[in-house]
Amino acid sequence: MKKLAKKLSFAAISGALLLTAACANQEASKEEKKVDVASLPEAGDFSKQLDLNLSGSITRGKAEDGNYVQKRLEEQFNIKITNTKVDTWNADQVNLMVASGDLPDTFAFTTGGKTAQELYDSGLTRTISKEMLEKYAPRYMKMLSENASGTKRNLLKGTENEYVALIGQYAHVDGLVWAPTLRLDWLEKLGIEPPGEIKQVGPSGGREKIYYTDGAYTLEELEEVLKAFTFDDPDGNGKDDTYGISPWNNNINWAHTLMGSFGIALQPNYNLLEDGKLVTTEISKNYKEFLKLMAKWYKMGLIDPEFTTLDDKKSWEKYKQGKIGYYVAQPSYMAMDDWAKGRAPQNIVENPNSTAKVLGTLPEIGKNGQQGEGAYIPVGNLADAFYVSKDVTDEELARILQVFDYINFDNEARWTLYGEVGVHSDWEGEPEKSALKVRPEFAAEEGNSGFWAYNFRTYDKERVSWFQSEYTSKLKNELYAREDVKEKMLIRPYKYDLLNETNIKEVEKRYKGQLDTVVSEFRMKAIVGEVDIDKEWDNYVENWKNNGGNEVLAELEKAPKVSDLMKQ
Repeated sequence: MKKLAKKLSFAAISGALLLTAACANQEASKEEKKVDVASLPEAGDFSKQLDLNLSGSITRGKAEDGNYVQKRLEEQFNIKITNTKVDTWNADQVNLMVASGDLPDTFAFTTGGKTAQELYDSGLTRTISKEMLEKYAPRYMKMLSENASGTKRNLLKGTENEYVALIGQYAHVDGLVWAPTLRLDWLEKLGIEPPGEIKQVGPSGGREKIYYTDGAYTLEELEEVLKAFTFDDPDGNGKDDTYGISPWNNNINWAHTLMGSFGIALQPNYNLLEDGKLVTTEISKNYKEFLKLMAKWYKMGLIDPEFTTLDDKKSWEKYKQGKIGYYVAQPSYMAMDDWAKGRAPQNIVENPNSTAKVLGTLPEIGKNGQQGEGAYIPVGNLADAFYVSKDVTDEELARILQVFDYINFDNEARWTLYGEVGVHSDWEGEPEKSALKVRPEFAAEEGNSGFWAYNFRTYDKERVSWFQSEYTSKLKNELYAREDVKEKMLIRPYKYDLLNETNIKEVEKRYKGQLDTVVSEFRMKAIVGEVDIDKEWDNYVENWKNNGGNEVLAELEKAPKVSDLMKQ
């Protein structure tokens, strides 16, 4: 890839954008040239050396030339790799690349904002035929066929065999992503029986102070627990300085399981049928009832009043002070995985001298028996996008797909992520059953090792086990990703535009800012009692509809039912 100019004026950027837009119309009007797959080399024929400029999901521009993974890939596939020296997680740098059209042969930008169709329509990417994938990426195609509607994802509009992007498998978010936790030492001090049989997460390192159970409290029972946590001096210091729950103000993750007890989820575009009509969560009657319960708890004093000034990171620190009894967590938090250090609730037990204990439960049970949380991915477990640049030839694409298929879907290629075990990395615990840790003399990502430098963000269950501790695996296998738990507790939307058959993405982009403001402002005011929820509800719903909500609903009506998509 050519070097980008270090000093590119605003006018030059604007000009490049205009040129890109002009090219977009020209390119989009062309019919995609059909690939003559029979004329291309057979799979495994690497007799001709090719030069490829590769990047992947983790590319931060730090891969050293001649790194370990680069050398091995070059030898195995007879290619010469040019490393991408741009931080593809940096929006400004990505926008410069897109504006100039000077893109690597492969990329999976973590930032940027353009959809796969938009990148293609702008003349920046090429399509990948199903025939080429079947010939050069059979493992990838097998993965697609095993996932709901997999082979229909990312198809170029109007075609049945041309893909505008490749997609990844997200086994790491399979099952429940969030779970409620409670201070178990407080429950014990106050004489409150935990729900179900409790088990230790692990034997040492703080994990012996974290427990889990497949039991759950009802909302009514939880309210009584929160009252005791708030008013019965659970820390025994003789002061009225504890609270049942401490939310935060910069996202809604703190409420995933609580909303699940009302049968709803608040991820974008979650929708349901209510009285025979399609509504999104934020204007549903169940969401109204959820807000009323939170307002009740706030008025009772069970919710930390400082939450309005705390983001999630400040909220973790507040929890660490030992004044909060209820907190949501991911299984990795409870298992004390390295990447989650400092986060609540594990931060309360990280100190070896801490006497705190934490209990993870299944989600709360609502009055109608509702229980669970919104599925992290609305349909199946496929997500993300991997692109091939427009300038890549068919011969280059054939080689790229073989590299892609090997390093991302053949688990023999673990060395592209962790090197050789015993040389570059070691098992954290029991071999093949615990996470791999790269030795300090090698870069964990890119650098002198080249680990993750060319890989896509895609993980089957085996790959997840390489970076997930054995204790997280235990929690997920025994509880949060157990088949019966998933079947009963994952809440999915009624409709979802999985296959890009509507204009919902364009509508979302146009109205997202103002709709988010309407929703977040009303939620905050409702919880702290600044508005009467019953009296202001109709005005709020009308405001939401008038700020783009009607357009969102109109597009969602056109989308297929999730139940149908899950069958495919």
